Amino acid sequence: MYTYLDIILSPIIFLIEKYYLLLVSTLTLPGLSIILLSLSISIILIPFLRIARIYEDKINLKINFIENNVKEIPSSYKGEERFRAIEKIYEENSFHPIQNISRGLSLYLILPVLISAYIFFINNNNIFDVEVLGMINLSEPDKLIKGINVLPILIFFINYLDSTFRYSKITSGQNIYLFMSFAICVLIYSMPSCMTLYWATSSMFSLLFNIKSK
Repeated sequence: MYTYLDIILSPIIFLIEKYYLLLVSTLTLPGLSIILLSLSISIILIPFLRIARIYEDKINLKINFIENNVKEIPSSYKGEERFRAIEKIYEENSFHPIQNISRGLSLYLILPVLISAYIFFINNNNIFDVEVLGMINLSEPDKLIKGINVLPILIFFINYLDSTFRYSKITSGQNIYLFMSFAICVLIYSMPSCMTLYWATSSMFSLLFNIKSK
């Protein structure tokens, strides 16, 4: 699988690798270089994220409106009668359930970059066999507190704050975002801290970006 992804994402992986090597050769600080790498990529993605999130907000408001209308369907409606009532609401609002996919548009936008970064860190894990501040070996999970990996948990906490802020009036959108964030936390929990440090920086930037954009 990684072979196919390596080929498809090779231009992005190449740019990430060359830029990181430039940073680390200049700064001689791997941890700081990872943070600057993540920040630089996040800044480059800002114009695209603005467009994606404007569309996301419109879709979320539309879906929230439709869900409220569906809740108002009398409980006495069952089976085909309820199905037709829901279909009528969909038609009146030019909506199809497949549009729910658009709720994750900004995630789909950054996902290729995150996967490319993951491949870069995994394929070059040996160069991250260094300690940062005498506490974290970047080639291994952080194990900061009694063997517990703190960075993945921090990422989930940041995403929780982000979702609370972004979807304060759209509960369903917040629930979906939180579910995805929790799934990501589980998946990356045992990843090398070079990757989770990169991801935590990106998540923090996203939170600050959303706060400033409101």
